[in-house]
Amino acid sequence: MTNLVRGELIKVRTTRTALGFATAALLLVLAVVLITILAGDPQTTNEKRDALNVAAALFVPLLLFGIVGATGEFRHRTLAPAVLIAPNRAKLTIARLLAYMITAALVGVAMVVVGFVIGLPLLGGQSGPDLASSDLVEVAGGAIIVAVLCAAIGVGIGVVVKNQVAGVVGILLWLFIIDPLLPLIDDWLVKTSIVGASATVGGAEPDEVSWAGGVLVLCIWAAVWVIAGVLVDRRRDVD
Repeated sequence: MTNLVRGELIKVRTTRTALGFATAALLLVLAVVLITILAGDPQTTNEKRDALNVAAALFVPLLLFGIVGATGEFRHRTLAPAVLIAPNRAKLTIARLLAYMITAALVGVAMVVVGFVIGLPLLGGQSGPDLASSDLVEVAGGAIIVAVLCAAIGVGIGVVVKNQVAGVVGILLWLFIIDPLLPLIDDWLVKTSIVGASATVGGAEPDEVSWAGGVLVLCIWAAVWVIAGVLVDRRRDVD
């Protein structure tokens, strides 16, 4: 398994996919932090936590990162050679999952550093209470957790869907069209969605779901999609 994970990490490192999505995450983090602080004028502790909510900028790029990475094996027909080396398809999927989660964790750490380096000096000039160390730890830890779990969800979706365009378009439709309509059904659905849970874990003020509850929600989403991906891929013919 270690060799499989190492091989998947080499694939990630030698392609432009990770760099491209890391760049997108960086731009989004800068935009979220700067706009929230400079235009939002945060005063309260909750508002300042929201201003440093790096997870709000991370979850979309890393969902797409997982989807594009997993479906790339099918799009570029590179799955067959990998299966010849590792016939156990479940182990291959788990190795790919771990590689993308490790990469996502590194991206998450880097984005937290960027967000804090830019955001904390700006927040220091705002009136109101300063954020406690526990607030910063929760925001930083939440962002990394969101990065890792969203990448895992993306990999699961990618393995199930197989088609890269369908996977990317489908998740974008869900996030930006279907998800905003969930409050019309029940407000609780928002907190148990990927968007709502990511925001809560990233530092937004908990409402109906606590921080730990948000982590659990993301874990459930990841487990469902990864298990589905393993089961589907085991029955799929290699092109």
